[in-house]
Amino acid sequence: MGIILKPFAWLLLFFYNFFSSYGIALILFALVVKLILFPLSLKGKKSMIKMNLLSGKMQQLQKQYGKDRERYNLELQKLYEREHVNPMGGCLWSFIPLLILWPLYAIIRRPLKYMMGLADSATNAVFSALGLTGLTAGQGYGELTAASMLTESNLASVGAAAGVSSLFVINFNFLGLDLSQIPNWKFWDGGISWQSVGLFLLPVISAGLSALSSVIMTKTNALHRQQEQNMAAKNRTMLIMLPLLSLWIGLTQPAGMCIHSSTNSLHYDVRHPTAA
Repeated sequence: MGIILKPFAWLLLFFYNFFSSYGIALILFALVVKLILFPLSLKGKKSMIKMNLLSGKMQQLQKQYGKDRERYNLELQKLYEREHVNPMGGCLWSFIPLLILWPLYAIIRRPLKYMMGLADSATNAVFSALGLTGLTAGQGYGELTAASMLTESNLASVGAAAGVSSLFVINFNFLGLDLSQIPNWKFWDGGISWQSVGLFLLPVISAGLSALSSVIMTKTNALHRQQEQNMAAKNRTMLIMLPLLSLWIGLTQPAGMCIHSSTNSLHYDVRHPTAA
């Protein structure tokens, strides 16, 4: 996995060095990753559309052979072979990008390792030099906290104490927001400011984009009225649960992670010409 993550880590560092903005680097990083994984997502969506188009024939087989499960499964397999459809194709091709996207969060979560090239022992030494007790390399969002505490005035001393020379100050400011901070749903605590309100709005925007994505997927997959009726309950659950999940995640992780996940919610949806 480290071999896979290294070029992506270089990509995030390249964008940061070019724009000197952590927020812009995260947005471009997420878009490029989406573009790289798009062929896999496209294959998954095409497979799901093919399965949707077969739903009428599958229902017909169910009515004809529903009482004979062995014959039904046999005829169903023949149908898949005639139509050149793999029933697991949509799940498999859609699952591969998730396997890649999940480890990529480590690149964002661990800037000391992936942007500054520190080993775990050096990271722990940086924690000690900054007075961050109870933190261990690779756990939680400690590296984001440590990176946010690095300044031009303490950079040399922290680097000397940790025995490393690759530390640098990361500009976490994006639109006046500190992307290393975790949003607080009680944004009014301590007084209302753009920092508190803006950080709170990021998870809300992420949840809204998740809801929009779910709506688009629902419309895309609803190829005819019967399927739309059968999937109505499931779709309603997704429309409620996914945005709530995005909101909860956004309120429990640093804002930089929320920027990445919000950008990642913007994706292409393949719509079949016969879709309703």
